[in-house]
Amino acid sequence: MHWLMILLIGIAASIDNFAVGMSFGIKGKKITWQANLFMAAVALAASLIMLIAGSVVGFKISDFYANLTSGSMILGIGIWSLFSAIKNRNTLSKTFPQAEQIDRDQNNLISFNETFWLSFALSFNAMGTAFGAGLGRLNPIGVAFTVSFLSFFSIDAGQRVGLTKIRSRIGALSEYIASLLLICIGIYTLFVSV
Repeated sequence: MHWLMILLIGIAASIDNFAVGMSFGIKGKKITWQANLFMAAVALAASLIMLIAGSVVGFKISDFYANLTSGSMILGIGIWSLFSAIKNRNTLSKTFPQAEQIDRDQNNLISFNETFWLSFALSFNAMGTAFGAGLGRLNPIGVAFTVSFLSFFSIDAGQRVGLTKIRSRIGALSEYIASLLLICIGIYTLFVSV
């Protein structure tokens, strides 16, 4: 069951990446594989730091309180994200810079040096969840590498969808899906702690 939880956390952390990749693709902005790899590396490092921090705190308290705190935190992030998505449903998330802002030289190619801030914006999105997963004593290496791999894959898949101009409601629904996944993970973690 732990590996299923790790996979779900990875998916929830990467759905926004798919939406960002797709929105860039729709505008004809191609993210190079080097830039995507850098974003995945930042996601790996940020997740690992927060997972280890969560694990350190988690090992200082009992299993019951570790799971209770982890579940409450992930559930809270999910509920907050859901309300935020509903509130801002008619606007693109302010967390992520627009494609035009990222592509500074306007050559429609997003290179390694143009993704610095976007990398941290995408990683920041998953840091709270990673800390909660660490508290819940999920395998830090497993979670971090899953988040990193799915970050790379989802950005690539999203931009391929966008570049081919295939319209998908996943872009508009990504924040709702990620929020609901986190709510389910939080509820499950709370349920197993009692």
